[in-house]
Amino acid sequence: MSDHSSARATRVMALVRWALLVAVTALAGASVYRFWGPLPERAGVASDARFYCPMHPQITAPNPGECPICHMALEPIPTERARAPQPAMATDAGHAHDAAALPLATVTLALDRQQLGGVVSEPVRRGGAVGALRAPAVVEASERGRYEVRVRAPGFVERVAVRETGAEVAAGQPLAWVYAPQVFQVQQELLAARRWAGQPGGARSADVYAASRQSLELLGMAPVDIDAMLLVGAPLRAVPVRAPAAATVIRNAAVQGAYATPEAALYELADLGRVWVVASVWERDLARVRRGATARFVPGGGGPAVTARVLLVEPAVSADSRAARVRMEAPNPARALRPGMYGEAYFEGVSDGGAARLELPRDAVIDTGTERYVFVQTGEGTFEPRTVRLGALTDDRWEVRDGVVEGERVVSRGTFMVDSESRLRAALAQRGAP
Repeated sequence: MSDHSSARATRVMALVRWALLVAVTALAGASVYRFWGPLPERAGVASDARFYCPMHPQITAPNPGECPICHMALEPIPTERARAPQPAMATDAGHAHDAAALPLATVTLALDRQQLGGVVSEPVRRGGAVGALRAPAVVEASERGRYEVRVRAPGFVERVAVRETGAEVAAGQPLAWVYAPQVFQVQQELLAARRWAGQPGGARSADVYAASRQSLELLGMAPVDIDAMLLVGAPLRAVPVRAPAAATVIRNAAVQGAYATPEAALYELADLGRVWVVASVWERDLARVRRGATARFVPGGGGPAVTARVLLVEPAVSADSRAARVRMEAPNPARALRPGMYGEAYFEGVSDGGAARLELPRDAVIDTGTERYVFVQTGEGTFEPRTVRLGALTDDRWEVRDGVVEGERVVSRGTFMVDSESRLRAALAQRGAP
């Protein structure tokens, strides 16, 4: 009897265990379905939904409560959000933008959330005439004042007068002396032609004299050296090589005893009394720079500003920097500007008939690479995304040509927070959430 009772009790306990297991499994499945399943209030906005979770806007309810995900207290749905559907990206100049490519929605933020995110707006205003355009610039030696000193007949450098790069030389100053056999021979011919020209019947010798003198000049011998040679009555063994103009030596290849040929320059000179200032101007700002305009160059290492005149806006734009070179000429009497110096060039503003332009703060514009847009405040705490067409950037303010009107307020600080909220709302709206 005791064995029969024990077996019966074992079967009862097994049934109880299975019943408890089934009950626990059913309860767990119901909880998961309740929190994560496609309930009507999560699939869309119910007709009687009056409360939602600010952190998870897809959670709505007709009565107060807490969010089953983050357990925050549900807040009343704002009137603007419950009344109007969330729009896609606003259009600009009549051209619709693909909402899938740039999903944005109108955002409504309570005052405390605006303060927490640092959201600040300011009105679109007219900024008067276009300000000065600033561009990086570098000093270069003017190509108009560059010289190369070469011999015109091969010979040997017998003496060097100027050995240092950077030395200042005067026009006609001897730089070196070169013995060239060809030049020496023509000097002898010139002296002989002069002697024959003074004898009876020396008319033909006079022609030879003139031709010999011209030959010496063509071989690079200065007229003053030819006259000195004729005065002495003997040819000069080494003929001086003189500077063609007052300039600065920027390269020196003259070495005593070296063999000089016409193919190699002994000296390179540059007149630094006037230098070039070459600025790199963005392609979007090229319309503001004109030939003949004036600009101020401020050296990066300090020193007074220099006024320069625009000589040329080069026709090519660099594929890497998207900037064009603007060449200017500046006086440099004190040689304060040296080739290779960096600084900034300020071009005077070019206004369109004196009309003021609409301006936006630089931080108000969001640039995705394909679109530029701002958030316009259309109501108390309501911000609408809107594409804009911009002009030049001057002193951290954009010129705006289309998309907003004067007096409208745009978000100038906290733009990232508003943009993130707008994208979240748009993504939830595409999935059918409120």
